[in-house]
Amino acid sequence: MKRANSQGFLVRYQYPQRLSKWRESFASQFKPIQPVHDPLEPFMMVTDDVLTVRDARHGLRFAYLLPLVLGLWVLSFVFIERVGPHPDEIAYAKESISYYEMKESEGLPYDKQFYAYSKALFSENGDYSFGNYLNAVANYSSQTYRESVYFNVAISLIAISLAVCTTVFFIKSPKPAHIYFDRKRGLVYTWFFGRLAACRFENLGFLERKTGLLLYFYCENKKGKGGYDVVPVTVQPTGKVHLNSERDNDYFFAQVFNFMDNGKSAVITGESFHRPESKTYFFIDKRPEPFEERLEKLLEHEHVLPDLYANLKVVN
Repeated sequence: MKRANSQGFLVRYQYPQRLSKWRESFASQFKPIQPVHDPLEPFMMVTDDVLTVRDARHGLRFAYLLPLVLGLWVLSFVFIERVGPHPDEIAYAKESISYYEMKESEGLPYDKQFYAYSKALFSENGDYSFGNYLNAVANYSSQTYRESVYFNVAISLIAISLAVCTTVFFIKSPKPAHIYFDRKRGLVYTWFFGRLAACRFENLGFLERKTGLLLYFYCENKKGKGGYDVVPVTVQPTGKVHLNSERDNDYFFAQVFNFMDNGKSAVITGESFHRPESKTYFFIDKRPEPFEERLEKLLEHEHVLPDLYANLKVVN
């Protein structure tokens, strides 16, 4: 039996497998891992009954989303600077008004379009405003210049909108819940945005990809058939976002089996282990309530998971 079950010719794909099928394989192929003080990331907590793991979203937010937010704001300011005339152009237009008025009083020819454009830039008291500028562009500039200004304004608005949206998402996105391996009850569960995802450890599915390890749960889903559906949660045992291999996941799998089969003494040397939480979040994804009732109801249906894996084709 192969952990990597890629199929297909031009388009390669895989099917999830039950992790519990690999219990004996890990026990026979890999040397026992000795308990340590720090079981390394992504393990976040180890107690008598529960081991928790953080999913890949924890690292992605601060490492990738924050730079994206900052980059979009920088781009916004760059595009905004391109909208509107240079201060020297405004000063030149103001001087041109007096010059053209003199030409007009003397009956000499002058550029009437630019004169009208320059006058439209300023209010009656001689003050410049961006609104006056847009009015001048719309009514007195050439078509080429007008299209250029409109293009820069549109790009600026798009950049600002993206910057605002990503900023709001960065601030309001809650800290993802950990994945809980409950040894006492033989369960694995987590939640996100008010939806509970869980299954018995024996039915937990997995699929190894270059971008990380996918763990498959049965999840509440109002749009799914019967109110539930299969959902993957990504874990990156080494923190890499690409080029992950089976070897990168060996330690993670071994420790999970160690804990579920033998308890905390097989994983840690102390009474318990708690890794400090990330402080880059403003909110947390609260546990859905009533938790126990919803968990019990979900477990009444999760036995179908192994059958669903056989029909869940995932493109590599």
